[in-house]
Amino acid sequence: MAKLDFLQYKLYEIELGLKERDEEVKEKLTKLEDSIDGIQWEIHRHDRDAGHNLTVLKAHSQQILAQQTACASHEQMRKDIAQLSANTTQFKQSPLWYVQKSSSISRTTGPFKSCKEAPANVSGVYLIQLSDNESPFDAFCEQNSFGGGWLVIQYRYDGSLDFYRNWTEYQKGFGILDREHWLGLERIHQVTSRRQHELLIELKDFKGTYKFAHYTNFLIGNEYGQYALKNLGVHNGTAGDSLTYHEGMKFSTIDRDYDQFSGNCVSLLKGPWWHKECHKSNLNGQYLNEAKSTSMHWDTFKNACQGLAFSRMMVREV
Repeated sequence: MAKLDFLQYKLYEIELGLKERDEEVKEKLTKLEDSIDGIQWEIHRHDRDAGHNLTVLKAHSQQILAQQTACASHEQMRKDIAQLSANTTQFKQSPLWYVQKSSSISRTTGPFKSCKEAPANVSGVYLIQLSDNESPFDAFCEQNSFGGGWLVIQYRYDGSLDFYRNWTEYQKGFGILDREHWLGLERIHQVTSRRQHELLIELKDFKGTYKFAHYTNFLIGNEYGQYALKNLGVHNGTAGDSLTYHEGMKFSTIDRDYDQFSGNCVSLLKGPWWHKECHKSNLNGQYLNEAKSTSMHWDTFKNACQGLAFSRMMVREV
């Protein structure tokens, strides 16, 4: 029976791989759609995130306008670009631009109740204290992207850190906060259970294509519920939705199997996650530039298991 289950899963993996070929003809259109969706996202954030950088905005707007002049049918889009609210240059840059070396922020200025209270436009490691009755902890705050105020809970960009780890490590967290890291399930639960939080997932493939997925109400449960993915809210973004499939699932690791598959999804996919039977996303998988089910991937990024070069998960209180 175990062999039959494995063969069924391999068939499922092959079917996923076949979908990749159907998407090649859509690649050029996808890049254009990425730009449009990125513009729509920035306009959507405008009313709430007013602290934008006008200098960067003007320079980037002029760049995109120059690139689009040959396309007369996109006149309205060019007008929208001129109204962007902040920092859309990130869409064309390398994943390495996200790397922040050891923070120079003086923690005597904290602690802060959230990254929204941290100094604007200065990304780095800050001391966060959710309430007066709780112990403070260090976290990386992203203050330059999508209006700032984001607390980073997962960050991968070069494969230097092994994410194939056990339950205790995922519960407590691992890595270096301003480099590749996982914040920790207990900490993520504490943050998302205090107030409503939105989730932003940024992704980039090895060709440099950038996409994102946004969820309006992200919440994971406590240790006694095995940190279940309790809520996601409404999805939008350019990367498609590869997480709602996992909603309601408990977190699984190599030594804690809570998925609905007859085998162990983490063992098969080499990535602890909120697996169901088994996955639509595997962002803690192996860092591989291959179309392989064990890779760090997001199915709807390209409707396949193609490994990604960059993944960043961030939450912000609403």
